Amino acid sequence: MKIAMVAEHANPLPAHRGEPACPVSLHLCAVSRQLAKRGHKVTVYVRRSDPEQPEGRTRMARGVSVAHLDAGPAHVLDETEQAEHTGAFGTALAAVLDEDTPDVLHAIGWTSGLAALHAQAHSEKDQSGVPIVQTFHSLNASEQRSGLAHRPDRARMETILASRADRVLVNSTDQQGELARLGVPRHHVSVVPFGVDSDHFSVEGSASAEPWTSRREERSRLISVTSLTEAGGAERLVEAMTRLPEAELLLVSTADDRTVALDENARRVELLAKEAGVDDRVHMTGPVERKELPRLLRSADVFVSAASYDPYGGAVLEAMSCGLPVVATATGAVPGAVLHRTSGVLMRFGRPDEVARSVRAVLNTPTMSSAYGIAAVDRARSRFTWQRIAVETELAYERSRPQQTERDHSDEDETELLLSGSSH
Repeated sequence: MKIAMVAEHANPLPAHRGEPACPVSLHLCAVSRQLAKRGHKVTVYVRRSDPEQPEGRTRMARGVSVAHLDAGPAHVLDETEQAEHTGAFGTALAAVLDEDTPDVLHAIGWTSGLAALHAQAHSEKDQSGVPIVQTFHSLNASEQRSGLAHRPDRARMETILASRADRVLVNSTDQQGELARLGVPRHHVSVVPFGVDSDHFSVEGSASAEPWTSRREERSRLISVTSLTEAGGAERLVEAMTRLPEAELLLVSTADDRTVALDENARRVELLAKEAGVDDRVHMTGPVERKELPRLLRSADVFVSAASYDPYGGAVLEAMSCGLPVVATATGAVPGAVLHRTSGVLMRFGRPDEVARSVRAVLNTPTMSSAYGIAAVDRARSRFTWQRIAVETELAYERSRPQQTERDHSDEDETELLLSGSSH
């Protein structure tokens, strides 16, 4: 199968310390490679975000190439700025699809979905027979329920795109339910979660002792890989540490934290830890290279997350694959990863008192902690390997192809209006 993956806002090629720069880029990199191993030919179309990015197609792996399309300034844009150039990206996409028509068009994210529709509508060749598969890693409707900002244009477009796509992929049953509430039939939506490299994130291997100030027998070790923004929950974890004098906490900031924001957020968390009197037991690192992260995870006793919203669950899966019991807020993709009281503990709100109570229950019962860790590894390796995620993605492609019924065009005027505005 010839697959065109469209990701206006991401790039599977190494960009940040030799690694994909964000969770979406990591997903693109892993899934495209696995699809190619299954015999498919994959081209990933991305917006040029750096003038040094090569012209034409770049071979990423056997069967996988990346093409940078010119649309707007060649530097990194936030989502709002990027949406202004989605029409231009769609026009550039139409030109390359005319030269190399795929068997399936897979859009990652809402702006990419708009670009895919625009490309089909403006191609010189008839592309109407090429099915569109739409992936949403996050939905604004779900974000709103978790207290994040309402973005009406995006929310409206996500509903329209889900209705018009031949198949929709989401990370979690939470998002599937959200789309159902918006009128998208459940049978039209496949739940294909985020994955984990279970060979790299493994119980086998050495552990890192460097970040910790106490020996393991002196204090229990908690680790959290999270954004230091308010939504990441780091402040709630720091407050929880006032109730856990027997433990120390290592906060590993995620790779997609911007440098300036990271410094500001880190200072805020450091100040809170000092004011709470736990600064001797709360430690922070900058973003850690993925090759080093398993050693850090294996050095801890419990993985903890108090994020108010986690659409990917990637850090949770990596911890599980390293054999850590998990204590995490039941939000986004996390409930699909962690089986409550089997591979960890799910918290309803992630408040500091709830975090402390849940962590203590695990730490005070070694047999429970051990059982959770064993179950976590088993679940990560049986359900969430990138190989399995690729198979499920391939199945979604197959399900999209036989549907030859004419798509609902009732929303075309609205999508075209938005795209025409983004082209100027």
